[in-house]
Amino acid sequence: MSMPMEISNKTFEADINQDETIAVTKQRRFLKHCRKIMIDEPKKILSFQSSEWISAFRFNSSYPLFTRGDIDGFVALFINNLATLLSVIMGLQPTLGNDIVYGKILPGVGLSMIWGNFYYVYMARKLSYKEKRGDVCTMPYGINTPGAFAFIYVIILPTYNHCMLSHEKNYCQEMAWYVALASNFVTGIILLLLCFFGEFIRKKTPSVALLSSISGLGFVYLALNQFFPLAAIPMESYIPLAIVMLGYFGGVKYGPFPVAFLALVTGTALGWITPKKKVSAVVEALDLVKGYQPVFPITQIFQHFKFVSSYLSTTIPTAISIAIGTIQCVESAKRAGDFYPTREVMFADGVGTLIASLFGSVFGMTTYIGHPAFKKMGARQAYSIMNGLAYLPLCFLGITALLMSMIAIVSINPIIIFIGLVICADTLSITPQRHYPAFLLGIMSIVAEWAHSTIVDGVTTAYKNFTVSNVDFSNNITSNIVSYPYSGLVNFAGGSQLQCIFITAIMMYMIDRKFVHAAFWSFLASIFAFFGLINSSRVGILVNYDDNGWRFTIAYLSMSALFGLLELGQRHKWVKEPETEPDDLSSIEWAEWKRLQKLEEPTGTTDKMSKVDV
Repeated sequence: MSMPMEISNKTFEADINQDETIAVTKQRRFLKHCRKIMIDEPKKILSFQSSEWISAFRFNSSYPLFTRGDIDGFVALFINNLATLLSVIMGLQPTLGNDIVYGKILPGVGLSMIWGNFYYVYMARKLSYKEKRGDVCTMPYGINTPGAFAFIYVIILPTYNHCMLSHEKNYCQEMAWYVALASNFVTGIILLLLCFFGEFIRKKTPSVALLSSISGLGFVYLALNQFFPLAAIPMESYIPLAIVMLGYFGGVKYGPFPVAFLALVTGTALGWITPKKKVSAVVEALDLVKGYQPVFPITQIFQHFKFVSSYLSTTIPTAISIAIGTIQCVESAKRAGDFYPTREVMFADGVGTLIASLFGSVFGMTTYIGHPAFKKMGARQAYSIMNGLAYLPLCFLGITALLMSMIAIVSINPIIIFIGLVICADTLSITPQRHYPAFLLGIMSIVAEWAHSTIVDGVTTAYKNFTVSNVDFSNNITSNIVSYPYSGLVNFAGGSQLQCIFITAIMMYMIDRKFVHAAFWSFLASIFAFFGLINSSRVGILVNYDDNGWRFTIAYLSMSALFGLLELGQRHKWVKEPETEPDDLSSIEWAEWKRLQKLEEPTGTTDKMSKVDV
């Protein structure tokens, strides 16, 4: 009678030993993962495959330095950067004045542009040599536009206005500039720290969710936002629009003339024929043309570090948005056939931002969205070199305003629109039809952010022009809006890039009935909402009654609990099983997957699917 008891005891001991073995294995895996993050990843970041770095400087006959498509790529990237630069200059001039803007900030922009454009060419040449391909396209690079405007209106302007209460104008201008420089330096440091996690985030986030955010930016800021100037002056702009769309989407050739160049010349000619371009604007711009020397205000940066803590609610989200945008651009480039190391791209952006801050620029630097569009133009490496070199005279000689007074920028808007449309089209090409609702719902948050930041800010500026000074717009207008819930617009716009990823991922897993994944992403969203990184206009621990952060945290946690119940129901066969169709494939891979599905017997679906590389 003791045998069963002995067997039971042995079984129990075996179970304990097995549990201990599993626990030890998990512990070893955890330690291995920690070692990878703390030791192996820094080595990779510092070495960048040292055995391959020299290949960028070797002669590569299959990878020409210059192609005809580089002209189109250069014009598009140059004007894209120039449009951003002009916008931020107009935003800075009333506060900081021409001496700081043209004499101190722009030279820093020029040096950081040289770094990023040339380093990305170096990366492209490495990739071309490694993979023996001649069609590698350098990733575009420039000023981080959302971060630039955030620094102007949330850091520089409030610092200047507060200082003016007790100090003179020149002192306050320099004070605001130094605080912004210190904040930009912190942004660069955060970007370098995030290098350790970039590849992990890219691998663990669904491709469609990553690309939905960048597609939203492309659709709203590059396509929709850039179409308004065209619609305002159709006589000057619709012919360049037709030239671009026919050339890039319709495959129409214009003899020896590149598409972007022909659109630029035609639009500029129309601008001078009509009364939109004036000689007086050129004469005024000539006054700013002179030599400017770079500055190196490192002492002032560290002296003003104590003020940075007041603006971490802007600095941290800006750094995160740059990092997420960089990861998205890497994924977008991968889908176009060029797979760059995520860590190295993030490293380049972080160093570019540090260079900018150390030499006087208050703007973060980043890879630009639109790599597939530049590759479709035929751009390779020369377009990036030309872009970096072109900004040296612009930033060091003060001829930015002169160039803008001569060129009809509206003739370049169609090229930017084309880039935005290509980004969306490329994302949709790898998005299963069942996930279209998730894609559309996700980009709605970016539409909300654009509506809030563009339309509401425009109305605010107009309101201040005819009402009593220092009367708050929100207390007088937005609080009385009853036709729609204005607070919902603000909440939906908060952290739109991150929010887009969360919404898309959660919706995708809901559609596929993968409830564990949906619960995880909902839980993660609850944490981000609690600290105001999404669904909020400010960052912090949002637990006060007037805060919405804790409300969104409860909402996301409730969704996570719901998904947990559905998972239990699914395991008991009360809820339909998870979707087995792949998440995102190229059009060729989709055709092959569908073909195999038709050949499969109903009982052999799982075995067959395991053989398909998705």
